[in-house]
Amino acid sequence: MDPISVFKTLWRHKWVAMPVVVVTVAACVYVMFFAQRTYQAHMTYALITPKVPTAMELETSPQLAKLNGDNPYLRSPDSTLLSQVLITKLGARETAENLAEQGLGTEYTVAQASSFGSGMLLEVSASGETPQQAVDTAMALGERLTTTLQEVQKVNGADETYLFSALPVDGPGQAEEMFSSRLRTLIIVAVGGMVLVFGAVSIARSLEFAGGGRRAKEKPARHAGNPESEVPEMPAPGSAARRQRERGAHHPSDVEMALLDSSLRVPVPDR
Repeated sequence: MDPISVFKTLWRHKWVAMPVVVVTVAACVYVMFFAQRTYQAHMTYALITPKVPTAMELETSPQLAKLNGDNPYLRSPDSTLLSQVLITKLGARETAENLAEQGLGTEYTVAQASSFGSGMLLEVSASGETPQQAVDTAMALGERLTTTLQEVQKVNGADETYLFSALPVDGPGQAEEMFSSRLRTLIIVAVGGMVLVFGAVSIARSLEFAGGGRRAKEKPARHAGNPESEVPEMPAPGSAARRQRERGAHHPSDVEMALLDSSLRVPVPDR
């Protein structure tokens, strides 16, 4: 269907489409200027590799030799393994439930920003309905990251000397509004309104076609039930059928026949 036909169809059913259009425009204006905003705060942490005592230090210091250095992440050849474990732990449902209990935001992300040498950078992004809520959520996630980092490394009772540490390097600073979230909601509302407009017009067209077909069926049925209501079609004036019909429609009466018969009987004079 070309755009002109679509416009004509919409204009024909404008009284059905206009209320939906008005409601959609009002919803878009509300989302753009009055709806609740979403703010986001960021924090970045560096995972620092512990300074493991050398063999010489262990020989000269018996106290160091007695420390438990069984940290499984120190033995891993993959330097990003610990960051992946932290991302998995913080992404669990338990973390979101804990934030909700504190009245904080539940929308957040924890991702690896970059890697350098044997260290890692983790970026925490938290969203909130207010700037302060976003900042508080980011800080709470940072504290949980530090606690989780200690717990996963002490699975075998490793000493603090052999543990990775989390060092804050940026944030949270001031939360910023997420305009993309508002724009995404605006697009969803606009598309939903368009779908409702075309749906309403389609229903109106279906009802119109159904009503027209019903009237077309009722007309011949009414004539069939009442033959007297049928009016014979008259031929056009001056046509051969009209003249033939007019001639055939005149029948002479008995008086006319008697006069005609007497006029034909002419008396013959006597000679």
